[in-house]
Amino acid sequence: MKPSVTKLLLSGVILASSFSTFAQSTCALPANVFSFTYNGSTYEVVRENKTWVEAAACAVDHNGFLAEINDQAEQDAIFAELSNASITNSNTVASDGGGASYVWIGGNDLGTEGEWTWDGDNSGSGNQFWQGTASGSPVGGLYNNWGNEPDDFGSGQDGLGLAITNWPLGVAGQWNDVADGNTLYFIIEYPSTAGVDNQE
Repeated sequence: MKPSVTKLLLSGVILASSFSTFAQSTCALPANVFSFTYNGSTYEVVRENKTWVEAAACAVDHNGFLAEINDQAEQDAIFAELSNASITNSNTVASDGGGASYVWIGGNDLGTEGEWTWDGDNSGSGNQFWQGTASGSPVGGLYNNWGNEPDDFGSGQDGLGLAITNWPLGVAGQWNDVADGNTLYFIIEYPSTAGVDNQE
């Protein structure tokens, strides 16, 4: 094969690979991301509407996971930063969550109803932090911040939303189980050693 043809084919392969990588890394446009740090970890509030599964996939694509909240201090820090993230509340509403506005975080009970786990990468495994409905209990003393929830209202409320407005069974800052098919904004957390993925 002539050198010029080889170079052209190689250039085409590299170009196709670059487009593929770019397409995979654009699940969230940089203009729609608000970043902050807390206790050595970086977080991103992504102002794009995705289902819980799509949000988890986007987090993984960016080398992170949907946020896992382990204590009151982390909860307070994240909730405080939401007010700085230029969120339009009406753009991230879960109608089955009392009409309140929410952002996705990394908990779900997709595997077994009532077994709430931190599974922000949607791998199907994670630490279980809650068992049951609102009358249930924390598992292993792990932190939780439910309103008068979870209630699996209407069946199929398997995603964990952090409320940014009040609803009939809770107040802004508390957690609610809402249908994972809702399209909401979301919070990505990055391991403290990994840093933020370059999104250019």
